[in-house]
Amino acid sequence: MHSTLVSTFLLFISLLSLISAKYADLVSPTEQPLATEIDSFAVEHHAEVYHFIAKTYEDNIIIQIRYENDTVAIEGYFTETPALLEDLEGVQKNIYAATVQAGLDGYSEQSLETLQSYRYGTPPEGENHEEKRVLCRPCRECLRDLNNHLEKKTSRCGQFCSVGANCITPGCQRCYYTGGECRWQKSCQIW
Repeated sequence: MHSTLVSTFLLFISLLSLISAKYADLVSPTEQPLATEIDSFAVEHHAEVYHFIAKTYEDNIIIQIRYENDTVAIEGYFTETPALLEDLEGVQKNIYAATVQAGLDGYSEQSLETLQSYRYGTPPEGENHEEKRVLCRPCRECLRDLNNHLEKKTSRCGQFCSVGANCITPGCQRCYYTGGECRWQKSCQIW
């Protein structure tokens, strides 16, 4: 009985590791060296960083590893691939779900679609960039709730985080942010 439980647990952990794909697995072959460098940096500095991923105005996807104070440690611009787009979409859905579950969706845009329309960078001249920004009202309750929660340093999968050290669920230890004005809207993800 004991060995069955141990075997099941090890199988579960292995599956979680497979699910949490590295960026190098999601980008085009010519971009894999940079993605591998980002993956390595993210693993090495896991406890003190969070992941930022978003579409750009130039139809690329930017991946940044940022410190808690929002300074960029390493970044890369990648061609959109089906796997990378799926990764971004999954993270956005999970962050939005965490926001709704916490009852904080009234402080940011009301729909997943507006979150997905966010674009990183400077908009092309003449383009209305207001429609591609995610607006965020000040949220003292968010910050107070998050700070109280993060003091415990225990965020489970789908819960808010500040950096990777907050994410304690095996296989779900990346703290993600996908852009917009709501800097508190980061959560632990498998992706």
